[in-house]
Amino acid sequence: MHGPTFMGNPLACSAALASISLFEQGDYLEKIAKIEAITRGETEDFQDERIQDIRILGGCVCFETNDSAALNGYKEYAYERGVFARPFLNYLYAMVPYVIEEEELVQVLRCMKDWFKR
Repeated sequence: MHGPTFMGNPLACSAALASISLFEQGDYLEKIAKIEAITRGETEDFQDERIQDIRILGGCVCFETNDSAALNGYKEYAYERGVFARPFLNYLYAMVPYVIEEEELVQVLRCMKDWFKR
């Protein structure tokens, strides 16, 4: 949904149909499963007292912290390391593109973990 201004817009609908076609042709379910497996492997033994929970589903990973203050400064920290991030409340999350390369995904995940190791 694009909101009231763009609902039913022919250009937006064409782009959506083209995206669905690419998704169906590109075996993205396998790519998503690989992203999830890598993410689970990278976070498997990771713990920190400031983290309440780590949730993973497909290309999404979320570190839920006990307090939003634990994420103060993360946006800048990540940017300096080549990762674009935008924590929300007490959630540090990533929603990676399905075309991400393994080394890029590991870079994002290590940045998230390294934040808590400092």
